[in-house]
Amino acid sequence: MLQYFTTDSDGQLAIGQPHDQAYWINIERPTPDEINQLVQKFNFPKDYLTAVLDDAEISRTEQLDQQTTDQATLIIMQFPKLTTSDLGYLEYQVYPFALILTPNAVLTVSNYPASFIQDFIMDPDSSRLSLDNHENFVLAIMWYISHAYVTALKAINHKTSILERHLTRATRNEEIFRIMAYQKSLIRFKAALTQNAPVLTAVENSATHFNGSHHQALTADIMIETQQAADMANTTNQVLQQYSQLVSAVISNNLNDVMKVLTSLTLILTIPTIIGGIYGMNVHLPGASVVHAFSWIMLGTIILCVISIEYLRNHDYF
Repeated sequence: MLQYFTTDSDGQLAIGQPHDQAYWINIERPTPDEINQLVQKFNFPKDYLTAVLDDAEISRTEQLDQQTTDQATLIIMQFPKLTTSDLGYLEYQVYPFALILTPNAVLTVSNYPASFIQDFIMDPDSSRLSLDNHENFVLAIMWYISHAYVTALKAINHKTSILERHLTRATRNEEIFRIMAYQKSLIRFKAALTQNAPVLTAVENSATHFNGSHHQALTADIMIETQQAADMANTTNQVLQQYSQLVSAVISNNLNDVMKVLTSLTLILTIPTIIGGIYGMNVHLPGASVVHAFSWIMLGTIILCVISIEYLRNHDYF
């Protein structure tokens, strides 16, 4: 899918057409025909577009330090995306996201929809993106990618807080599976942020690109956001490791409490069963000839059950 964007007379983002002078082309899951069309139009290697079709593609740059500006520059970074695991629990995956800087336009390429791109398309006024300068636009997208990790980690911390509030009643393994999904997400985050770091360093140290007077502040913001995400990922991972052990202990303890209560109930219910079994025998028993024998037996059974309940409760068995 190709989405063409340009700016109107007021400098606002507007949807463009393929024949317009498009400043930005957003590409999601490109087809072979779309790939060939873009390669022919902008004259860059085909693997600039096909690289993101491989979910295991690593972060890298190409032609970043070229001496001429007539060739396209490629920057590939990893971005987080919320998905559902095979067990049905929410977790984050990381996928490659390509930025192609050409003399006439900026192309963003991904194999999956990126939430920050859709947010910008729906509400460009509240974003930090600007189509006035291509290099500014690319740096802004890179900041959004780094910020997406911070947003995802905040969501994981929020979900963890919700799990903590329900921990006292936890008796199943669902909480452990949710924590496992979050831990897998954090492992992917740490690997992706490690891959993105050299790319950001290369952009910051480029001799031919992103060397304007205001670019230094933009790249510094990206590095700070990335470092914040890395620190949050490490801290959250340590917390979840401790929390996972705590959840296992709490679930085991809660199950023990449940078994203790069930055992106590079984013991109490055994009392009327025994008495009913004895007086159900077809032999002469004491009190069998009394008119109100059944009532007296029931009263005695209730008294014994109450005494047993109080005994168990006083010894913390109930």
